[in-house]
Amino acid sequence: MNRLFKVLLFLGFLWVLSFGIASLMTSDNSIKVSRDTIAVIPIEGVITLNGGSSFLSSSLSAIDTVNKIKDANSNENVKGIVLEINSPGGTVMGSKKIADALKEVEKPTVAVISEYGTSGAYWAASQADLIVADELSIVGSIGVIGSYLDFSGFLDDHNVTYQRLVTGTYKDISSPYKELTEEESDLIQERLEGIHDYFVKDVAEGRAMEISEVEALAEGLFYLGMNSVDIGLVDELGDREDAIAFAEELAGISDGTISEYIE
Repeated sequence: MNRLFKVLLFLGFLWVLSFGIASLMTSDNSIKVSRDTIAVIPIEGVITLNGGSSFLSSSLSAIDTVNKIKDANSNENVKGIVLEINSPGGTVMGSKKIADALKEVEKPTVAVISEYGTSGAYWAASQADLIVADELSIVGSIGVIGSYLDFSGFLDDHNVTYQRLVTGTYKDISSPYKELTEEESDLIQERLEGIHDYFVKDVAEGRAMEISEVEALAEGLFYLGMNSVDIGLVDELGDREDAIAFAEELAGISDGTISEYIE
């Protein structure tokens, strides 16, 4: 009986230990600080709504990033937020979610572009109060892409037939197994233009620029950081440390602690 008690006690200890470890492993990324802090949130890699990874690539979860932004915004000890960006952009919805979250932040925000911050990543950066970029970073590339591979010619060459079975006229409008009709191409282009206009308008509002100014830069072309200040896409040249210093200045603090959200 005594031995049974010891076994049960040992098993109970193991259960408590495993529960504690599990709690640590499933803990969120919230910042817990006790003094003035600048929160550094990474935006690295391709942005998608939910993130995920495969054998060849991985992506950043916009939802996780938004939660980090919201957590930092609600933490009274966090006085400013730095977005450390190294991303080529990503999906429309993922990029929009991050941009929208930044609009709701009530404290100073600074985006710093280290290597590249283009397309959807620049969309997110444009909603920060200040954008800092390395002089050789790649910035901008404002535009929308909806291109895909068309295998219809390959199928014809190999005597493979696409059997079209759909219940709506445009249900297979983006099928890679058939060539787009002129009407279908126009319809897709019209929708891409709608997303493009929304993108440009959001950047213009975030950067306090005229829509026409952003539209003139929205040809999908990227710019170097050193040229981006003069055209209004970037405010200052610098690196992460400079961005943190700017965030402290905007927040009215000095020598604050730095808390990072680890991926």
